[in-house]
Amino acid sequence: MKTFIENYKKLLQFYDAALRLSGWLLLTLGFCSFIITMIMVRILGIHAFAVTAINMPLKPSEFILFGLLGLGIAQLIRYLLTDCKPGFILHHGCKLLYVYAFVIFYFTLMRNIYTIVYLKNSDTENALSLFIVTSIASLVLCAAKALVLIGSAQFLKRIMPVIEEHKSLV
Repeated sequence: MKTFIENYKKLLQFYDAALRLSGWLLLTLGFCSFIITMIMVRILGIHAFAVTAINMPLKPSEFILFGLLGLGIAQLIRYLLTDCKPGFILHHGCKLLYVYAFVIFYFTLMRNIYTIVYLKNSDTENALSLFIVTSIASLVLCAAKALVLIGSAQFLKRIMPVIEEHKSLV
């Protein structure tokens, strides 16, 4: 592991800087989009906003959680490169990944349920059957994302003690 780190030190430093920059940028965009969302809810009302939000692919929570994920990976790289202690995000990375998986699945499920209820009350019959097909595809993609995040959390949970033991031996 030490030779890997030495061979790719410059590349890892670049990834660390890029991930920290993009993580903070995503956090900022997430909080800004959250504020814009609250303004839209106040202007349009919750039901009108919910109908327009169906077409929005990313929610503010996904920006924020993805930004935290990027910052956590940057902390992992920095932890590998230096003798610093793991940061807060890296220390609680497993929980963050579990929450991220839950949030993605929850919002996708709620968006699909709300849309089905909305389309069921409308007079368009074909739109409901088309949406059910696309929502199944959306749920499959969401489940795949959630499984990847849960697998990453399990990997992080098992690799952190190995890295700590390696650092104590060196």
